[in-house]
Amino acid sequence: MSPRPVAAERAYGLLKADVLSGRFAPGSMVVERIMAEEYGVSVSPFRDAAQRLVGEEFLEIGADGGYKVPAVTTDILRDLYHWHSHLVRLILKVQKPLSGSLYSPAEISPGGIDHLPIAATNCFRSFACTAPNREYARALRLATDRLFVARLHEGAVLTNLENELHMVEAATATGSDPDRYEILWAYHRRRIRRVARIAELINAGVNR
Repeated sequence: MSPRPVAAERAYGLLKADVLSGRFAPGSMVVERIMAEEYGVSVSPFRDAAQRLVGEEFLEIGADGGYKVPAVTTDILRDLYHWHSHLVRLILKVQKPLSGSLYSPAEISPGGIDHLPIAATNCFRSFACTAPNREYARALRLATDRLFVARLHEGAVLTNLENELHMVEAATATGSDPDRYEILWAYHRRRIRRVARIAELINAGVNR
């Protein structure tokens, strides 16, 4: 592989991680030259990485060029939670029977409240792997990643997240719980009901 694709892949991973972590406030600009220098790449591969993230809706083109972190409105976040829930339900409907558990909850839950955003992301990404339809899987992975910044703030709004996640892990891991549709809808419904507050915290840059 030539140096530019390698550099672009490195920049993509670093930039995506920074966007997901909430480093850049919604609506703020990502300055090519500054970030390329920080990541140790030239502007061209950084631009390749940023364009890739535009296609995945983690960034958008700014009015004067450059790249901007999209605003997170209540309506946008509500739609994303609904879309994520819809994708989960689609995969449940087409999922092939699983032979036992797909993973142990300990494998995807690092443990502790501070790790819950990562654990939830790992849970739904693992679940996406069970989809026989590759487009469903890709869509769920993207939606799951786009919700990561919201998960960083859910703990300030919702309670009992650790027990809730264990129920979600069990529902997605075995594919055998008769109540798994209700468990997974309840997970999304709680967030949809508090979506305005979660969006407010994201835009304020309030830490968990």
